[in-house]
Amino acid sequence: MSAGPKDVYEYEDALNLTGHGRYNVGLLFACFMVIVAMGIDIFGLGIIVTAATCDLGMSLKDIGVLSSMPFAGIILMSYPWGYLSDTRGRKLVLMWAMSGSFISAALSSLAPNWKVLAALRFVSSALSSAAESATYALLGECCNYKSRAKFMLLMTSALMLTPTLYYIWGYLITKLDFSISIIGISYRPWRLLTLVMSLPLGIGALMLWYFSESPKFLANVGRQDEAVEVLKRMYVLNGGDPEKFPVKKLQLEEGSKDGTEKFSLSSLWSQIAPLFKKPLLTRTLLLYYLTFVVYIANNSFAIILPTIFNVFFTSYASSKDSQGFCDLFLATSNTTEVQAEESAVCKDAIEDNTIWAGCAHGLSFFILNALISQCAGKRKILTVVILIVAAGAAILVNNTGEPLSGLIFFYIFLTTAMVFGVISSYFVTLYPTSYRGMVACLGMMVARLSAFAGTNVVSAMLSHSCGTALYGAAGLVLSGAVAALLLPSDCDNLE
Repeated sequence: MSAGPKDVYEYEDALNLTGHGRYNVGLLFACFMVIVAMGIDIFGLGIIVTAATCDLGMSLKDIGVLSSMPFAGIILMSYPWGYLSDTRGRKLVLMWAMSGSFISAALSSLAPNWKVLAALRFVSSALSSAAESATYALLGECCNYKSRAKFMLLMTSALMLTPTLYYIWGYLITKLDFSISIIGISYRPWRLLTLVMSLPLGIGALMLWYFSESPKFLANVGRQDEAVEVLKRMYVLNGGDPEKFPVKKLQLEEGSKDGTEKFSLSSLWSQIAPLFKKPLLTRTLLLYYLTFVVYIANNSFAIILPTIFNVFFTSYASSKDSQGFCDLFLATSNTTEVQAEESAVCKDAIEDNTIWAGCAHGLSFFILNALISQCAGKRKILTVVILIVAAGAAILVNNTGEPLSGLIFFYIFLTTAMVFGVISSYFVTLYPTSYRGMVACLGMMVARLSAFAGTNVVSAMLSHSCGTALYGAAGLVLSGAVAALLLPSDCDNLE
């Protein structure tokens, strides 16, 4: 018997019928874990590098190259992950990617030198980068409109939480003192830390097993029956009676298409071309510029933040009152190499203050972002205000005449990270289902390409042109605030 008119629902109407409960919160938690795992995999490398600097005999320049490897991996795979997410499924991509990333990250704990470590972290981040877009698309398409923007911003809180985790792990593990010979490699505390930090990747993949593919994706690629079954499962897990679920068929949005065609260059082009044509062109360029600004300004410093903290607190005790923030980084480029050559016993030395500063940074940013998520309906004004405040802080960092206050302003500058979730939410709400994974992944490619270049530039400039780097970042962030004024009203979205 064919379905009657009352059995056919628009997707958003059908999604609203499933309610908002255990399934949505559980999926948020699973995606949260995946984002945490990805954040630890990418940004946690900073503390691994700091702990391994002496053992691997790295200079500040080597640290910059190694620390930029995760960004290089993301640049390579952002386009393929976007294509696969939009044509093969969000959950499928996430499970395979996170599993592979876990294996590569775990193996990196046995790297004999920093170049092998860089190669394995390149592979690991290339795989874990699938989480950048697929998690937001999966979660966003399983939450009703009322909770969607809030959940998108809560997801970003996961990234804010990651520093607290890996700094605490770093503190506990690097305090250990052991050296075990394994296949000719001296297995020291930083290697154990590397292994422990790979575990969330595997845990995230296992957690996703419980949840279903995005019903929006399934319907969009012609798998209507499966989509209805997933919606029904959500309805039941949220407390509904399976006999009373009314949806039998979904009415697809205009422009939906079967995304299961065979891989080809033409299919790749058909996936990306609409993003750079009217009516999507303007919003695509605007969001990508904001992505470029926020990520080059924030990630270029954030990825080497443990090293920045370590150098700061090592030098602060002997600093003069008249010195500024950047003065502490003069003549530090080869310090670690000299220490490694002069010391008979290499220590995985991380200042205690570095750990506490990192934990405070991560935990406070997590709380701040969670609070900001409660104002999800004011995304545009939040973006403008955050970027203006951050730009002002960057200008003041090296102009206080005293390093500790400079560190406080540097912390405020890093609040540009609060804009990450806002941009991700726009990728979900301003684009059709068929292109959400692609536009987000390409956005992340723009983000990490910016961060890759920025990290190498910042690490090279930190010792002699720190002030110039900060002023340049301030100018970029201010231009981002101007661009954010062109964002659509928060009342405008595709749905």
